[in-house]
Amino acid sequence: MHRLLLLLLLLWVLPAWGKGPEQPMAVPAHLSQDVDSLATYLTGTANTPRLKAERLFLWVTANINYDIPMLRGMKGSSSRDCTPATVLRRRQSVCQGYANLYQALCLKAGLQAEVVGGWARSSGGGGDSHAWNAVMLDGAWALVDCTWGAGFVRGDDFHRSFSPFYFMSNPKELITSHFPDDPQWQMLDSPITRADFDKLTPFRPYSSGTGTIISLQDYSQGQAIPTSTPAAAGLTAPRLLSSFNYRGVRLILPTAGTLKAGPSEFHLEVPSADRVLVTTGEQTYALLPVPKKFGQYRAMVPIVSGKIRVLAEFGGSGRLEPLLEYDSR
Repeated sequence: MHRLLLLLLLLWVLPAWGKGPEQPMAVPAHLSQDVDSLATYLTGTANTPRLKAERLFLWVTANINYDIPMLRGMKGSSSRDCTPATVLRRRQSVCQGYANLYQALCLKAGLQAEVVGGWARSSGGGGDSHAWNAVMLDGAWALVDCTWGAGFVRGDDFHRSFSPFYFMSNPKELITSHFPDDPQWQMLDSPITRADFDKLTPFRPYSSGTGTIISLQDYSQGQAIPTSTPAAAGLTAPRLLSSFNYRGVRLILPTAGTLKAGPSEFHLEVPSADRVLVTTGEQTYALLPVPKKFGQYRAMVPIVSGKIRVLAEFGGSGRLEPLLEYDSR
């Protein structure tokens, strides 16, 4: 009887253990300007191909907006530029740009990836031309659509509404809305025809709410492409110091690089740390272990103006290793 209860408990708990947080990594602005540095930063601590591909998907869907002005009226050659470099500078594109960027990031991260061209629809009808990706994970191709994963278009507005369904989508479900030009990317035992596709009812996971409407820049009239992301007041993200990636640290709070003087919540996951400290002014504060959250540390810290550092000790060495650095005003 006791063994049966234990087995049932494990069956209930184990799925939860295997589910990670679906949140994009915060990337310092200067490391998100080109494909090489961005891919290296996002995947440097990932120990599986799947985790690499997922981190790239999460970042692209959270940071690239759908370029409705480009879709509505393409004027001039610059408006059609869907190269990865341009997509990163503009932070917006149409589906071809999403797919090109995701492929480029995957290739830099050592993953085999392809751009899949075809047709897609969210309701009945023939659909519109579309582009998405296939990425090789553990010896098998997986289907990824960063465009639809990022949100949806309603009228003249792009609504950011993340959908994890479009990472490693089930081919039998994706085929109801995505029809590739090359039958191999249907990934079905028996590929269907375009006539069969037109008869299908599109499958799409239910999502509540309307998403967040994103303000877009109109590049369709030939406006200059920004050479970098808009400058923010202060650091957009903290500086990552020598041991952050090496120790597999995950930052939860705060994500901004420049903080206001006063109470601020610090929350990090630092595997195998003996203690985690925050230094501000001439004071040092210890973050407290979070109950039932292995490796997580958290506390409110009364920060003052100047540099703020987060440090950790490992293995009883007595040596503090630097993890993060913030500015405070």
